[in-house]
Amino acid sequence: MDDFQNFLETTLTKQQSSIQAYDLGSQKVWLKKASERHGLWLYTPLKWLAKIFNLGAITPVPNQGGSAAIQCEYHRIQTLKSLGVSTSNVLAVSKKGILLEDIGSQHQSSVSQLDQALACQKDIHSKSLLFSQAIQAIQYIHSKQGYLSEAFARNILVDKNNRFSFIDFETDPHEVLSLHDCFVRDWLLFIFSTAYHFEFEQLSDASQILYQALLAEPQVYSDICKVGKRLKWVLNFNISKVGNDGKRIQKCVLFLRYLKEHSETIT
Repeated sequence: MDDFQNFLETTLTKQQSSIQAYDLGSQKVWLKKASERHGLWLYTPLKWLAKIFNLGAITPVPNQGGSAAIQCEYHRIQTLKSLGVSTSNVLAVSKKGILLEDIGSQHQSSVSQLDQALACQKDIHSKSLLFSQAIQAIQYIHSKQGYLSEAFARNILVDKNNRFSFIDFETDPHEVLSLHDCFVRDWLLFIFSTAYHFEFEQLSDASQILYQALLAEPQVYSDICKVGKRLKWVLNFNISKVGNDGKRIQKCVLFLRYLKEHSETIT
């Protein structure tokens, strides 16, 4: 630990980027440097949208930056580890930075970000299976009364044995949201960052996978559907004119519409 602490302290003064990987012998590590606080004005539009539409789950979670963000990451990692969640090992920490073991080194396996892994699947069956397994991994966290910080697919890592790990904890949503809204937020970010990996004609079946998982969380499911209802106007745009970003948003909203329709079909 002392060696890692010394490496952290000496390297912090030289490192230019906010995060950088290093190879320490056979071990790969990541050094995250305290960076400037994000301007709170950046969060104002989303904050007003949350109030206007009465959607607590989309209330922005500010990144405080600096030492506060580093300490937040450290404490959130320790909390999740205590729940049995796979995340980076903390090798050293100070007010100015944190040294994390690479997930691949920890698992002694190559790892991919979930969005990359979904894109690489050769058929819909394997893609749906991976999607389902990722959902189960998040469900496990929620079952332990835990939650993520930024549940985007890029922050979900999967190794060759389909073991899931989670990264990026510079924010704590529970500081501004109820635990319930933290759960809703996790699923919304997950949907937004994964739905576009499915073709339009595959979205209904993909949403059915999440629907089955959310049967155990009826109120969370209801609030997710509420967000989809407020955003359904997005589907009125001509797909051919909105570009790739527009298609990504439309797939997300369509996924949410199908998610709601599954319960209506049963009733």
